[in-house]
Amino acid sequence: MRQRNAANTLGILYGSSPATMADLQSQSGLSRRTIEVILDDLMQSGWVTEVHSTTSTTRPVGRPARSYAFRYDAACVVALQLEAGQIHATVADLATNILGDLRVPLPIKTSRAERLSLLDDSVTSLLDTAGVDRSAVVAVTVSTPGIVRDDGMVDLPMTMPEWTGFSLSDAVGELFDCPVRVENDAKIAALGEKWSRDGEVQDFAYIFSDSERIGIGLVLGNELYRGRDGAAGEISWARDLGLHDLVSPLLVDLADELAPGHAATLELVTAARAGEPHALEEVSRLARALSTGITLIAWLLAPTEIIFGGSLGTIQDLLIPALEEELAKNDRPLEARLRGSQYGDASVLTGCLRMCIESLSDQLFTPAGLTEIGPARIAAGGELELARAVR
Repeated sequence: MRQRNAANTLGILYGSSPATMADLQSQSGLSRRTIEVILDDLMQSGWVTEVHSTTSTTRPVGRPARSYAFRYDAACVVALQLEAGQIHATVADLATNILGDLRVPLPIKTSRAERLSLLDDSVTSLLDTAGVDRSAVVAVTVSTPGIVRDDGMVDLPMTMPEWTGFSLSDAVGELFDCPVRVENDAKIAALGEKWSRDGEVQDFAYIFSDSERIGIGLVLGNELYRGRDGAAGEISWARDLGLHDLVSPLLVDLADELAPGHAATLELVTAARAGEPHALEEVSRLARALSTGITLIAWLLAPTEIIFGGSLGTIQDLLIPALEEELAKNDRPLEARLRGSQYGDASVLTGCLRMCIESLSDQLFTPAGLTEIGPARIAAGGELELARAVR
């Protein structure tokens, strides 16, 4: 019971730091004495700190109210976005404030063994630069192209050499002493969008493109729909939809500033925004290429929204008006709203970080989890700036 009460109190503080003793009593239903004992334990463990007010406002006579805050700097999470042409690694505190970010370009034909070795080197470099010990990492999320099966096996028989028929979670798990979650990039991006809007839209299709490849993350009934064995959303294989080949000079290397084609793509996008005819014609061509698939998704699933993310989200100001014009030619207008992701090209990274926090919640805000990842891990992790963590 004590561990359950401690986990519940810690969960309250995570979501509403700082909180007074009265706040904690009101939200937990526990007595003041019980909460005092729990807070003493949590402060000794390093998960909670007492916050002293620095305001000059005159307080009533009597003992000042004591406030407590979750230590968002007590540990870290790591997000790994794996793409054909790069590794994007990010470390953040438990409030998802970025502590370090690293992009490593690599040839698309890089072998699996070399890619995993470069991933290990990238993580080491990232954590060293951020001043974070690897033992302080309590959750890792990895995004990857391709199908991620229910048993964690990756299935990608094209694009990345040897990137199929193996457990990516096991491979990355060897680099960390904490839970590692792996998911398809479009699905993770959809989850990031879902979490950020807190159930505002219950049903949507999230169309994600990383310049050439395209996939869909489906949120139905406010839950991610993975389909049979994780295969939902793999529309590249449904070639009659016309979405399998989205190669466009508007998209090539748009998301990667280090890529050789980025400058030319950005120039074309800028020209389209300036209204230049040749650039606008390419926007129209891209809209026509998308229209058949969008129409089928809209009528088959009837989602409230169809959201464009990744490279498509980056040019949402151009793409959505052109798509609406093209779709208006249908016999009946679509009922689904079209909109761009609020995160643009950062949608996958945002989803990864949010999945890390969900994983942390599964570990930390439960009686067993609180005991399992307690003081020893925090002591090993060392100190990050506490002032930044109290919000």
